[in-house]
Parts: sequence; structure tokens; C-alpha cells
Amino acid sequence: MSSDTLKYFYSISRTRLILIFMIFVYSVSVAIGHKYYLSVEQSFWGFNEPDFNAGALFSIAILTFLPSMVLPTNLSRPSAIFLYSLMFFVYVPAVVIGMLNFEDSVSRYVGILGSFCLGVVFCCILSRLVSTDKEDCKEPSRFLIFMNFIGSLSCIFLLFLTYKDILSFSGLDDIYLQREKGAATSLFIGYCQVYLAYVFSPILFVYGYLYRRIMSFALASFGFLFVFMITAERTVLLLPFVLLGISFVFKRRGLAISNIYYLFFGGAFFIVLISMFFEYSSFVSELGVYFFTRTVAIPGLFVSQYYDLFSVQGYTHWSHVSVIGKLLDVPAAYMNDEKWPALGKILAERVLGIQSQSNANFVATDGVAAWGGLGVFIICSIYGFWLLILDWVSKGWDKIFILPALFPLAFVSTNGSLFTLLTSFGGFYWILVLLLDKYELIVKVPRVDE
Repeated sequence: MSSDTLKYFYSISRTRLILIFMIFVYSVSVAIGHKYYLSVEQSFWGFNEPDFNAGALFSIAILTFLPSMVLPTNLSRPSAIFLYSLMFFVYVPAVVIGMLNFEDSVSRYVGILGSFCLGVVFCCILSRLVSTDKEDCKEPSRFLIFMNFIGSLSCIFLLFLTYKDILSFSGLDDIYLQREKGAATSLFIGYCQVYLAYVFSPILFVYGYLYRRIMSFALASFGFLFVFMITAERTVLLLPFVLLGISFVFKRRGLAISNIYYLFFGGAFFIVLISMFFEYSSFVSELGVYFFTRTVAIPGLFVSQYYDLFSVQGYTHWSHVSVIGKLLDVPAAYMNDEKWPALGKILAERVLGIQSQSNANFVATDGVAAWGGLGVFIICSIYGFWLLILDWVSKGWDKIFILPALFPLAFVSTNGSLFTLLTSFGGFYWILVLLLDKYELIVKVPRVDE
């Protein structure tokens, strides 16, 4: 080993080495889960018996190592929570499952996954362009809280007028019936549902907990519960507990959480646990369905499945995006498909042979389905520039508030279109309110909790 190589090795921080190791452990756990759980219990969705050939293993090692060299090692910027979510829920599962799922996976997917790798690396590099603040002391302003307070109350009022006859607490047996009843009656009502659950309520919930504002905390808690009574989304019901846990950790330890890499170790532990004991415990079996299969494995699998479908039948060139679609023709392969532009429904029918909505992350829908490998890099670049702007407008803000409040948006980014994320789930909204507040827009309003 040359002296230059040794100098480079010793220049890598201990934190970085641990992060690389933890991502390696997580990758191994996904491979174990693929072999002993997914290919056995969830083969219907397209999880085949993994082929552990040398080319696949080498490709996995390279593709997971490169992003881990530039991934943030702490949560000093909002972009970090998005990049960790992307790595944990989408990128590593996509690489491991994609490279092991077929005998010819390397030749089939090396291009698309290589583009994904470059896209993630580019996002990580962009995130370093905004310097970290020495002091993050700006608390949520009256303007920000007032806007969310009014938004929350308005949504509750409009949703109550629309759904007052069907509000109920749905059990497991009638959850899909309730979702059908609670379907959005218009685009505007759909925005009200989403913004109440994923934007207004999380902001008020975190604010109320961290700064002991009882009225904000109570309104946010009611907002989560109210949306669940309409849509029966389990994610909405679980979200306040997740936010409470994240806020508690940040409030207790501050931003000195440089060991965020234990996220990968925790994920690896649960995946191995599921793979070994799903046959012996109903609880572990349910954990396998809702955590490993739906939250981790399927988002990763969709990257390769979308490539298999749209690379053969034709890319969408973003014609599936509502605004852009008005300017472009529908591709010939989907022109007579009544499910267009619901790409998830098209994939479910043409690949799995079922009637379902296979919602996928923005890498699959806006990248793979749109332009293939080029589309993946383009959409990752757009994502990276949006994160760059988010980091800039949040400079000076108390990150102990910003990071937990942004978590729902980070999680949604792993299971939806980027364009939907920006418009329907608050991506542009966050930029707007932080930007307005950054320039000290003064609104004479009373404190809502006084």
C-alpha cells in the first residue's frame, strides 16, 4: 500500500468510517432479508431467489460505498434528514435487491443504478455548499405559527363540512371501505387533507411540544386524529408518535447527534430479526409486512420494476405530470389506457397482474419512468437543488424545531413523485414561509397560545 493511500485512509474521520461500516451492515441485512424472507414470503411482488454472484456483490459494494463517502455525518442541515431517508428507504434497498433479483441483474440494472448513485452523490455534494450555522437560535416566529394555525383551522372547517356524515374510527376490517368514503371530492379538498396531516399539524405539533404551547399541541393532535377519521391512513395516526420521539431526542440531546448512522444498524437489526423469526411470531410477521416489505423493500424494488416496464414499453418524458402533461402527447403505449397517468396502477396491472396503486418514490416515477438513467440523474439533481434552497432559507433557524417538523416531508419523499412532494405535501410551502420569515415579514397578530 503506497504512502499516499495510507495518508488518504488516515484522513477519513472515525465517524465516516463507522458510517461506511453501518451502511455495509445494512446492505448485508437487506440481502439476508431478500433470501430468507422476501423471496419466501413476498415473492408475489417480484422478489425472486437472490443470485449471489461475484459481479452482483462487487457492484453492490461499489454502489453503496460511493454515496457513503459523501453522505453527511450529522444533522447540521435540513437536507441531511432527506438524504438519510433516501439512502435508508430507497437507495440501499434498490441497489441490493436490484442486483440480486436476477442472474443477469448486473448487465440489466448497472446503468440505471449507476445513474442513481451519481444522482445521490451529486445531492450530497450540493448539500455542502450551504455553510452550517455557528448559532441556530431563531425560534418559530408569530408569523409562521399564525399561518399554520389559520391553515389548520380552515382545513378542519372545510373537511368537516365535506365529510361530517362519514367520520369514524375504522378498524382493520373496514379500513379500505373508509378510505373509499374519505376519498377527495376535488383537488382542493385533497390539498386540504394532505396539508392538514403532513404540513400544518406536524409544524404545530413539534412547536407545541418543544416550546410548551398547549393550544398548538392540542390542535395538531386533533388534526392528525381528524384526518384519520376521514381517510383511515395508519401513517397519519402513527405520525404524532414518531414526531414526539424525534422531538424528544433532539430536545434532550440537541444537535450533538453525530451518530445518526445507528439508523442503519437499527434497520439491519429489525430486518435480520424479521428474516429469522417471522414464521414463529405473528407480531414479527406483521413487522415484516409493514416495515420491511412495504416501507423498505418495495420502494427499492420499484426502481428496477419501473425500469423493466417503461424501458420496454416507452418512457413518459414527464407527460404523466399534470402541468407538463398538458403540453405533451401521451406516449402511444399508454394512450388508450384508462389508468393513465396513474403509473402505479399501470405497473400493478401490467407487471403484477392486479388492480392496485403501486405508488413509488420520485426516483422511479419521475426518473426511471420518465427518461431512464438520464431521468434518474436529472430528477436527483432537481431534488438536490431544492434541498440546497431549503438549507439556505433555514439558515439561522433552530434546527431542533426545523428537523422534526420536516420529517413527514422527508418520509413522503421516499414514496411519491417529486412534483407531488413540492406542490401537494408542502415542498414549496416550506420554502415560501421560511423565505418570507427570513426577511422579517412583520405581521401584527397576537400570540395564538396566549
